[in-house]
Amino acid sequence: MAASGSGRKAASSSGWNTRLYWQWIGCNTIAFVVVLTVGFLLVWVGSDTLNLNLVSNHVVVALLIATLGALLFGGVLGALQWLVARQRVPIPRKAWISSNVGPALLAWLLVITPAIATAEESANEVSTAYLLAASQSLALGPLLGLSQSLVLRKVTNRWAWWIGANLASWLIVDAVVYLLSRLSGDLDVFTGNGSTVEVYLTLIATTPLTGRALLWVLAPSALTVPTTPT
Repeated sequence: MAASGSGRKAASSSGWNTRLYWQWIGCNTIAFVVVLTVGFLLVWVGSDTLNLNLVSNHVVVALLIATLGALLFGGVLGALQWLVARQRVPIPRKAWISSNVGPALLAWLLVITPAIATAEESANEVSTAYLLAASQSLALGPLLGLSQSLVLRKVTNRWAWWIGANLASWLIVDAVVYLLSRLSGDLDVFTGNGSTVEVYLTLIATTPLTGRALLWVLAPSALTVPTTPT
């Protein structure tokens, strides 16, 4: 009985749950595939109107596409992540989804939209520019962790660790991709030489790391509010 009690205490502190871990990976994978694919279609449909020669129209259309892209990112990724997190703690759905929209809007405005506009101006392939910009926007991943931590702050005393976990996961994946690109010239999503599949895999590769971190941050022993049944 003592050993059983010790095991429950350890699980309560580490937060490990195999089912939730794989649900996090699965939900994030689905979200990244949907977001990248629909975002690609959004850019493809709107690229004809992103003509820098039409300055008045360009600004309006660029802002519209960036806003739609951010809402898509925040809505899909945020909703699917919330389905997992809510099984551990009662996090408001609206607050969690909103915390995803802000960083996504910055990614679109600062990285993705300028890349698309530049491609239009230089007559380069817009689809390639979008995928490259999407992979480069990984650098804003830690900003997503910062935004989400403000929601987690209300439910766990380990909320600050979520910022570091996101930063570490993005840095580790970026470093691995960079090292692999040095070994193989066919793999380099950061310079546009990689394939579409590699861009998807680069995003998905962060999910096992963030999944384990989330379970620890939302471990029962770290929660400051009553837990919800899993």
